[in-house]
Amino acid sequence: MSNQKITLDIIELLGTKENLLSVENCMTRVRINVKDVEKCEVEQLKKLEYILGTTVQGNNVQLVVGPGKSSKIAAEISEITGIKSSEVDEAAVRKEENREKNNTPFKRVLKKVASVFIPILPAFIACGLMVAIYEAGYVFFPGLEETDFGKILSAIAYSVFSLLPIIVGYNTAKEFGGSPILGAVLAAILNTASITGIHIMGIECAAGRGGVISILIVAAIGAKLERIIRKRMPEILDTFLTPLFTIFIMTFLGLIIFQPLAGLVSDTVGNFVQYIIYNVPALAGLATLVYLPLVMTGMHHGLIAVNAQLITDFGVTYLLPVTCMAGAGQVGASFYVLLKTKNKRLKKVCKNALPVGMLGIGEPLMWGVTVPLGKPFLASCLGGAVGGSAVAIMHVAAKIPELSGLQLSLITTSPLKYLIGIAISYAAGFLFCMLLGFADPEEE
Repeated sequence: MSNQKITLDIIELLGTKENLLSVENCMTRVRINVKDVEKCEVEQLKKLEYILGTTVQGNNVQLVVGPGKSSKIAAEISEITGIKSSEVDEAAVRKEENREKNNTPFKRVLKKVASVFIPILPAFIACGLMVAIYEAGYVFFPGLEETDFGKILSAIAYSVFSLLPIIVGYNTAKEFGGSPILGAVLAAILNTASITGIHIMGIECAAGRGGVISILIVAAIGAKLERIIRKRMPEILDTFLTPLFTIFIMTFLGLIIFQPLAGLVSDTVGNFVQYIIYNVPALAGLATLVYLPLVMTGMHHGLIAVNAQLITDFGVTYLLPVTCMAGAGQVGASFYVLLKTKNKRLKKVCKNALPVGMLGIGEPLMWGVTVPLGKPFLASCLGGAVGGSAVAIMHVAAKIPELSGLQLSLITTSPLKYLIGIAISYAAGFLFCMLLGFADPEEE
């Protein structure tokens, strides 16, 4: 079926084009703001075979159609209706109302934190893959690290990690409404070697204490302080004094308060994760157990900063491979659904969503299969927990703070053990789903 025909069906079930206000898309979803949600035939939308999942939040209808499809359908809707979200004032108002209604302040902060790290992910992935190549190189070719070529590989591999505090400072200030360059400068100051050993008000300073957590705090508060100062500063002095006061005040606040505080948090989290991994790794599966519910609420974004901090402190993160097993458990449960369901539409959804689920994009499976069926979602969580405990017992760690699915195996300390963990999660999710069963929806 053509994208145009699919789009026409969607528009009709949304109450015709007169009911549409705006449209936008992300990787897997099309989000449409409507005037009157009562005019939308949501149950009929759910029955369309090319719709993998449907959620309604206020006057916002979200259709899960899968990666690659979402942008094409959004473009077709815009072309057919002539509506663009940036051109419709009412849509912007309704979008803001929905955001305020459905997002708590805590979730909004987590979203901002995620927005700090998401632009860095391509660099993490590229450099992480280069780390794997470089480390494999000097194992198979002893002395590689001493050659000019080896030194170039090393520079590429570890570049993003050496610049990470400055990049985080820049992005944080930008995300929280400040001058990005001031965030970068504050990050550079707090990581300058010359501050190590000096004492301020009896507090000993240390370069880099608190890692990215301290940078996030200082740059975010610095952005707020900058805006406060700028409002009160005469225009003739603003260009010179606002940056000066912001950097001066936040440097001392960072050294005296925020770095020690972030250092305490960082050390506590790091030591706790290390203790669990090396002493009671079976408990690590609890993190996997709750991960899919966190994804449903959007709270999983906060773990990006935690993983980045663990990499800063220890060079790797044991937490990421553990939580990645949640998606693998969901794949296993969905495989069982695929084998047992008699519903043609559900079977097609499973076939379309499983490949991307194996690559770490779990939304189509979550909203199209496991959540609507209920018990398979529980089976996914339980199966993932088994796999999470397994990779913790095997001490599998990742070298980047965010990636999932099969491809993460390339950037772990033990690709084979990671893949074993994936296989265990697949099998456990499948078995738990078999034990719990599910109500197969009738063909309509």
